[in-house]
Amino acid sequence: MASSHMCGPCTRMDKSASAVKFCIDCEDSLCTDCVNNHKAIKATALHHLIDEVQAGKVFSIKRTCSDHPDMSLEFYCSNHESLCCRTCSVNTHRTCGKILPIDVAARGIKSSVMLNDVIEDLKGLLKTAEQLVEDRAKNKENIGKAKATTLQTIVKFKRQLIQELDELEKKLLTEVDETELKLARTAESDLSDIKIRHKAIVDISEQLEFLTKHGSESQILMLLNTIRVDISKQENALQNLIPSYECIHVNFKASKIKTTLNSLGSLELKSVPCSIAHKSSKHKQAQISQEHEEMPTKFKLKNEFKVPYSNGRIASIIVTNDNKLLLCYSGNDSKALSIWSETGDHFQDCKLAASAWGIAIIPGTNEAVVTLPSINSIQFVNITNMTQGKLMKVSDHCYGITVIKDMIVLGGMGKVYFLTMTGSLIKTFNVGSGNLHTLKTGKMEMIYCCEAVNNTLHCIDINGTIIFSYKSTEFIGAEDVALDGKENLYVTTWRSNKLHRLSSDGKLLDTLLKKEDGLNAPFAVAFNKNYTKLYISNGHKEVLIFDCA
Repeated sequence: MASSHMCGPCTRMDKSASAVKFCIDCEDSLCTDCVNNHKAIKATALHHLIDEVQAGKVFSIKRTCSDHPDMSLEFYCSNHESLCCRTCSVNTHRTCGKILPIDVAARGIKSSVMLNDVIEDLKGLLKTAEQLVEDRAKNKENIGKAKATTLQTIVKFKRQLIQELDELEKKLLTEVDETELKLARTAESDLSDIKIRHKAIVDISEQLEFLTKHGSESQILMLLNTIRVDISKQENALQNLIPSYECIHVNFKASKIKTTLNSLGSLELKSVPCSIAHKSSKHKQAQISQEHEEMPTKFKLKNEFKVPYSNGRIASIIVTNDNKLLLCYSGNDSKALSIWSETGDHFQDCKLAASAWGIAIIPGTNEAVVTLPSINSIQFVNITNMTQGKLMKVSDHCYGITVIKDMIVLGGMGKVYFLTMTGSLIKTFNVGSGNLHTLKTGKMEMIYCCEAVNNTLHCIDINGTIIFSYKSTEFIGAEDVALDGKENLYVTTWRSNKLHRLSSDGKLLDTLLKKEDGLNAPFAVAFNKNYTKLYISNGHKEVLIFDCA
């Protein structure tokens, strides 16, 4: 980077001119003339110029490959969520599905889930660091107060004794002073250390905020990949520091003066662990993933939100491991897939090759696969950064989809197709006669298929054997199915405005929700990961959120 006071281009031409602007894209300081030239040249006209005084805030972004130091980072691998050079893209990432130039991958980064997650991680770190600064400052203050309290106790105790105990009193007072000095030094050291860490986290936050406002998308992406390591280091450091922090209480413990006169007493130190706890997003996700095996018995409407898209409807809902909602939208290609919080806050949309219907997450990966029935295709999606992946043609208008034993299973017109992950057809089974709008898989590797046109829920195994087919006069328009921790089945019937519960062997248990509970053409249905919330797409563009107990 050029000097923060002298113009870079002029300096390289042995001229002297003071810089007034800084180009983030070129990472160069510019004088007034060079700024005008910069704006005039077509290739640099759209570069981001900032005041020279702000240039020092630009974060130093790593641009070379760690494995190949002589190679520049040019690509982004969606599969591994990592930057790579040309050599890495050919060797390490040869079989990855989507390798993009950094400029392409960085499009939309300012509104991405990745940026939101990093900002949230930084907010969490900053909050913990600020709490620790306050806690350590209070601890230091309390040590001083404890000294005063202890001295008062000693004086009161001393007044009850005869004059001959003065020497013992002096000895104990000295011990108090020495103890206070030692504790104060420790407290000062703790406070000083956490202030340094707090400043480091603030600096990272300011750099990210600055580049988010003024930097290019490429720089933001590269910065995110750079600071994630720093965030992890700071997080690990805080997790290690917190258990070592103690809040010391100094109390005076009186001696048994009638039986011993060689001491007034002693100082008793009581250590209380630091009450501040830092919970990382990874820790929260691990907690969320624990399943509740009990069958919900109560459903209370807690909240609802509308999807502000024209045309179409919410065809499918699935819940990610961190309890975010993925909505498939039928009728709008540019918003075919969107991600929302569990309370209805919108994060990001993902444009696909066509409007979407069904979606299934590939276990153990950050990828999902979506059905696009209007073009007889399925498409892979990276659900971490919401970027589209490989598009594959299929032989039918497929709607429902699930993944089981490294096989993609699709529901077509009266048929269930089993495909490899590369799209090769393995086997086909006949199931019903209408479109199978939904396929869901249980723990026992059974596949549940909703055939709305014939008001039927089918259950088959991976060999195509039909285990049961449930149908009744109130089961009108069976559209989607969700499973609880006991493998009970929750089926929406959009024509009869109901949510039914069936046992895993296809017996009707009860009807849980009806029109009077707010259901109006219920379509997609899904539980969160611990079965405490139930989501139902209601009508075309509304999602109802029920608390379960």
